[in-house]
Amino acid sequence: SRVSRSVDMEAMIQAYSEYSGLPTMLLSDAELASSGAISDELSRHIIGQDRACGVAARVLARFKAGMNDPEKPCGSLFFVGPTGVGKTELAKRLSQMMFGSAERMIRVDMSEYMLPGASQRLLHVGGGARSLAEQVRRQPLSLILFDEIEKAHPEVFDLLLGVLGEGRLTDSSGKLIDFRMAMIVMTSNLGAGGPPSLGFEMVSEDARQRREATHYQRAVEEFFRPEFVGRIDRVIPFRSLGGKTARKLVERALEQAFSREGLMRRQIRVRAEDEVIDFLIEVGFDQRYGARPLRQAVETQITAVLANFIARESDAREFSIVFRMSEGRPVLELE
Repeated sequence: SRVSRSVDMEAMIQAYSEYSGLPTMLLSDAELASSGAISDELSRHIIGQDRACGVAARVLARFKAGMNDPEKPCGSLFFVGPTGVGKTELAKRLSQMMFGSAERMIRVDMSEYMLPGASQRLLHVGGGARSLAEQVRRQPLSLILFDEIEKAHPEVFDLLLGVLGEGRLTDSSGKLIDFRMAMIVMTSNLGAGGPPSLGFEMVSEDARQRREATHYQRAVEEFFRPEFVGRIDRVIPFRSLGGKTARKLVERALEQAFSREGLMRRQIRVRAEDEVIDFLIEVGFDQRYGARPLRQAVETQITAVLANFIARESDAREFSIVFRMSEGRPVLELE
């Protein structure tokens, strides 16, 4: 019957999902996954980059609809923008959504491939090699992150032409490695200074974002050869983080710090007053470096204090803590 065939199909989809790591959301027609829904899910984790999340979501929606080119990787994205604004974090979230785990992300630090001949290390196989070719051969369903790709030697870009264009790479033993079920993500800081200031010119937010996108697109096209850029699905610009975003980032970092295993195990509840958040933004926010200084401020001003307290009171259980400002710095108090 039609019902039994539907049940059998869903069971097959579930089994393949468990085998491959692909989530049922992307495999099953019964589960809706519009680009808007995917974008909303990504934006919950990547703060301040709604437009970048929207573009990446459309690539995932295309993959779910079966409209991607079967002879190329299932997507190739180029994330470009300042440091610390969420490029790597978005890659991790895409790996989670596409392959069920951030552990399916193969990260290649391209600063290690700056010298002539270094590209051959990407092709080594066997003998315990951890090269790109060996990792993809063992796990073809992966997101491959080429981090700071502009730092690589130009011969690396020649090698990647076959990966982006035909979804394949020949390893050091002469065998083909299949990249057609992989997602390719490249990150870069090209053009990170942003476009020249508009001064007092009054423009809409959309116009400002379009101007930034054009600036980053031009930076990529000026650095890479046309045949390389032409094989990339989308160049996705990331914005510098502003003050409003900084508050959300601090709140997220505190939420993560207050839910760590050491606190949960002891049933210790922690909160921070608004003045503490203001202080963390003041000492940690630097538009040039994005979210990293904010997270470091939370670690040094909050997490380290909590760790010292728990070390002294190792038997303490089931109580509440609040961080308040006192004499110009956050202090821990029992509630």
